Amino acid sequence: MIDETIRPRLGIIGGLGPLASADFYFKLTRMTEALRDNEHVPAVVLSVPQLPDRTEAILAGHDGPLAPLQAAVSTLNALGVTFIAMPCNTAHHWYGRLAANSRAEIIHIGDAAVTEIRRSLGHGRIVNLATRGTLVSGFYQNRISAAGFELCLPVGSEFQERIDNAIALVKAGSIADAAIETECALHLARLAGADAALLGCTDLSVVAASLNITKRLIVIDSNTALARACLTRLGFGAQEARGPPTVSRLAGQDRSPWRAGPRASWPRGGR
Repeated sequence: MIDETIRPRLGIIGGLGPLASADFYFKLTRMTEALRDNEHVPAVVLSVPQLPDRTEAILAGHDGPLAPLQAAVSTLNALGVTFIAMPCNTAHHWYGRLAANSRAEIIHIGDAAVTEIRRSLGHGRIVNLATRGTLVSGFYQNRISAAGFELCLPVGSEFQERIDNAIALVKAGSIADAAIETECALHLARLAGADAALLGCTDLSVVAASLNITKRLIVIDSNTALARACLTRLGFGAQEARGPPTVSRLAGQDRSPWRAGPRASWPRGGR
């Protein structure tokens, strides 16, 4: 039995990846309208980085991550949380089966992101910067189209390669280099006619505050969207996100998103 004086209201399935969940909790805290400690959300973070690679599982057509995700949901339910957040877009491939066996409501990051898109623009073309697993899962395409927005996908392989590189770089701790790769992808999105870009992988949320945003392209962060949705459902006031400091480049290093250069083949981590 958990002591009622410390019972959490929000359970967070973290570690998918670790920096992404740290970024989510940072944004949840910074977005909370609070003046003192006890006005913040009582929460518990269950970090489970040992889960199998979500993208690899989806692409291979198996459910390897499902059982440990279900165990994480059960653990948080046993702690008596009211809501559960998963700051990992790709893990939402298994949302239906996880939510069906959870007493606590699992807040869907896709629903939160679409709400954030609607806050940012009334109509237009949306490009999704996401893992290949999230794209194959299709839940963003369905939600974005149902909300009346047009999906945009740059032609060629470079766009997704830049995204894959950026995600791998975040997992390896190379945040500044990840920001450059993300900016390259955003530049390609603008050239393809996108009006807005969704950072549909929470590893990319880590670099959101470090981006030199391309003009005429609205960037929407899925971690910020999920944090706002959690605060709203829990009845807390939510203010605009005040992100971490930007990552500075070393003197003389090019930050232009259209910079030509070699694209490394980065190791694939669990995404």
